[in-house]
Amino acid sequence: MTYIGTKEASFILGICSQRVRDLLREGRIKGGYKDQRGFWRIPVYGKEEMPIIIEGKRGPKGVWCHRRRKTPTKIHVNQSLIKANAKRIKNDPLMTSDQLMPVVALKQTNRNDMGYQMILEGRCRIVYKPYEPLPCGAHLWIETYEPVEFVDTQFNPVTARRPYKYVS
Repeated sequence: MTYIGTKEASFILGICSQRVRDLLREGRIKGGYKDQRGFWRIPVYGKEEMPIIIEGKRGPKGVWCHRRRKTPTKIHVNQSLIKANAKRIKNDPLMTSDQLMPVVALKQTNRNDMGYQMILEGRCRIVYKPYEPLPCGAHLWIETYEPVEFVDTQFNPVTARRPYKYVS
């Protein structure tokens, strides 16, 4: 049996690691337990090596991935939003950076999250396909199978709209 941690499980399932820990506390991830050091251990099952999540009895259906993703995560910079931000700055020079629209798009299967800065760990590649653009129209993007997280939000799309604040 292969075991993974919460960070790996959150990447495989396409949800944040805090949500994975909440599901573990509720006993909704099959076979998940805490080891002697206090770290969660999550078994993976089947050919696709996915954790099994037990459906809840109330509320909306879960938004996690039910099978391992075959396509890589794609990251690109939205050129039209950069131009829109430039117009807004030109019309209102006193505009602050947190009033600008985020321009970095993170695309994973059925999700499209926007942010200002992201961390890429591990291997990735830059792809330029002028004759085969993405459905959004992007000709140049970054692809990776590794976890990607927003700098200041731990992959929380709601607060990813806030720019990273440098602490001095």
